[in-house]
Amino acid sequence: MSNTWQNKHILITGAGSGIGQALAKLLASQGAKLILTDIDESNLQTTCKALGHSVVISRRADAASADDWAALEAQVASEVGHLDALVNNAGMTSFGFFDETSPALFEKVMSVNLNGVVIGCRTMLPLLEKSGRGLIVNVSSIFGLITMPMMSPYHASKFAVRGFTEALKQDMIYQKKPIDVVCVMPGGIKTNIANFAESDHSDPASLAQHFDTVARTTPEQAARTIEKGMRKKTFRVLIGADAKIVDVLYKVLPTDYHKVSNMLLGVKKFLNN
Repeated sequence: MSNTWQNKHILITGAGSGIGQALAKLLASQGAKLILTDIDESNLQTTCKALGHSVVISRRADAASADDWAALEAQVASEVGHLDALVNNAGMTSFGFFDETSPALFEKVMSVNLNGVVIGCRTMLPLLEKSGRGLIVNVSSIFGLITMPMMSPYHASKFAVRGFTEALKQDMIYQKKPIDVVCVMPGGIKTNIANFAESDHSDPASLAQHFDTVARTTPEQAARTIEKGMRKKTFRVLIGADAKIVDVLYKVLPTDYHKVSNMLLGVKKFLNN
């Protein structure tokens, strides 16, 4: 077992379920000191109870709220004094064609998925510098590489997270800041994100059910891949065989990938139901 994370202070957003929870459990087993947030207080408490003394700070927080980030930064600065790693994992999705998606819902997805990452990085950067060698892990998606119908806000946010993370890595290098940057690109993960998707017109339950049929990777498998990427400081961490296939597909068919990817994802079959 790796001792890389022994006594390292690691902040994970969206730690109440899915990948965030699985990663928290894995890092706790390796001796990490965890700072956990989630917008769902009940889920967060369940995670914290399971991990016991490994959790040094836990707060209910909205990733899109600058005030919540500021309060968390103040607590970490006061009680710990630095931060070794920041994992921006919290996210949400929505289903529906673009013209059926309200401006409010589009903005909400962008706020959580993109603004949450940007605000988190901006707020925690000084504490990461104080660690001596900090690490930022931003969770994008294979849907930050390719698109499918009915998810325009999610794609917009995840493409932006990928671009922001690539740019942030360049900034850290050229500013000679002691902070490494990792971009995580999960494929289909068996998590609750689809079950909690929002929609203005479509039926999110049937879409979530379809998502479950194409999701191949468990959160625990994803957590192990992310931890390895964090340890090795791999810039782009692809999770699942589907993510690796999509990565190749995008390179080979940069403008026509959808003809293959939509077939693999069963998009036409689902839309015709």
